[in-house]
Amino acid sequence: METQIYHTLGLAKIQRTRIFPGRGDVLVRVGQKVDASDAIAEFIPEEKFIIVNIRKELNFKNSDDARRSINVKIGDKISKGDILARSSGALSKSVKAQNDAEVVNIIGSQVILRLTQPPRPILAGFESIVTEILPFRGVVIETNGALIQGVWGNQKATSGPVVSSMVEMFEELTPQKIDVSFRGAIVLGGHCANSDVFKAAEDLNIKGLILSSMSASIANAALNCSIPIILLEGFGPCPLNERAFELIKSNEKKIVSLNTIYDIQKFEKPEIIIQLPVEANAPVDGLELRNGSVVRVNSGPDRGKAAIIKKINSTKTKLMNGIRTTCATIEFSDGDQVSIPLANLDILE
Repeated sequence: METQIYHTLGLAKIQRTRIFPGRGDVLVRVGQKVDASDAIAEFIPEEKFIIVNIRKELNFKNSDDARRSINVKIGDKISKGDILARSSGALSKSVKAQNDAEVVNIIGSQVILRLTQPPRPILAGFESIVTEILPFRGVVIETNGALIQGVWGNQKATSGPVVSSMVEMFEELTPQKIDVSFRGAIVLGGHCANSDVFKAAEDLNIKGLILSSMSASIANAALNCSIPIILLEGFGPCPLNERAFELIKSNEKKIVSLNTIYDIQKFEKPEIIIQLPVEANAPVDGLELRNGSVVRVNSGPDRGKAAIIKKINSTKTKLMNGIRTTCATIEFSDGDQVSIPLANLDILE
């Protein structure tokens, strides 16, 4: 049975293809070393148009008067605040452009504008080497190192030394735990329930936050935070899985790349990469749940805990809610065993 795979690997060859939508330009060359926050390409966003109804805006009674009040012509490039039309008389009113734009057409009393949009960068996301240029499409980058994938991120990227505020796998990161010694570092924390943590981190110039989980009520604050934030387990209080905890702790003070830029529609995941000077093999995708698989519980009272599948039941089990489904017996690190539906398990490979 196929299921979600979240890589937590001590060593792997990590290759990512950065594709830009629409028109764009590559900004790097093959063999170039790039940092997590380096722009490797830029693209022009999809064209956007707006229609300004001058007659309606200036309360004209007929379209002819509205047309005569228009001060621009087709092909004009205008800046935000420029006057598009002005009525006459002692109580004249004007319509101003709300954005930089180009006048592409005038139909009756309606002015059609194409918004001027600056190129947008595509960031590397991790320290790597450019291995291939895809003309007019994108860039392939590659490195070797440890890889830890999360479930949510706030669409930013950085790199820096990683430090830990955690002693146990289930702790809460509070504003009081944001210490001045964390300045310039990426901080490993536990569960976060207070958005003041983000402000404290910004004020101390912390470069990023690695959290086990976060309250859903502060998700918007996390999205608006200026530093990258990754959740390794999800929303709601849950502990950091043991494999990720030990892997990050064992690499404390090393430089890590924190990339929380991802597109869930493309099955991408936010991730942490710790570059290592050792050749490795690429991780395997498309794995199936089987006896011996290392998994993480994604739902219920054991959510966030890592375990090993001891046995996948050959017949379906009737759950308390009446649903019949395939379950597996899994064993946690403390030796406890429970039966869990396969749908509630993610692979930790």
